[in-house]
Amino acid sequence: MKRIGLLAFVAMILTGPATASNWVRVAERAVTEFGDHGSSVQHNGTIEYAFSPREGAEKLVLKVIGSARSEIHMMTYSLTSASVVEALIAARRRGVEVSIVADYKNNLVDDRSGKARAALSALVNAGCRVRTISVYPIHHDKVIVADRETVETGSFNYSDAAANKNSENVMVVWKNPDLARGYLAHWQDRFNKGEDYRTNY
Repeated sequence: MKRIGLLAFVAMILTGPATASNWVRVAERAVTEFGDHGSSVQHNGTIEYAFSPREGAEKLVLKVIGSARSEIHMMTYSLTSASVVEALIAARRRGVEVSIVADYKNNLVDDRSGKARAALSALVNAGCRVRTISVYPIHHDKVIVADRETVETGSFNYSDAAANKNSENVMVVWKNPDLARGYLAHWQDRFNKGEDYRTNY
């Protein structure tokens, strides 16, 4: 937004009457002028959801990984769950292409336990493509796209704590290629900004 546009925008907020219609116009201008927008798709199929701790969230994540026949594209902040890593490796062994982009700082710099490095190394050694991303303060996406048609997302980090301690949610939109296309574009952008993870063992 140009400086003059921003000043006018602020002036309108400060001097105009604080009515609901004014705030609607403010929001519409913000979306238009800042280029901030979302997208929408139609869906007529099944949506599954689950929660944690121990309310089915991890099982639903594993179900999505187990359903993949050709491709898994994953974005993650934390990747320390042995169950999730084993499922991804099993998918790779049955011929599924597995590609992952993970937060650099959380999985490498702050990994005091060594679990994240071990997980990433195991995945690379199994033939998965793994990149870490450091261009954002936090790469906080938690998403799996299976076979370019199913999307799993929510607050659930792929960790033991997420499954057994934290309050988390998982939602899966099954068989919606339009939704998957949008998430894959986001995944590809983040993957392109990452660097290949190279294991030391």
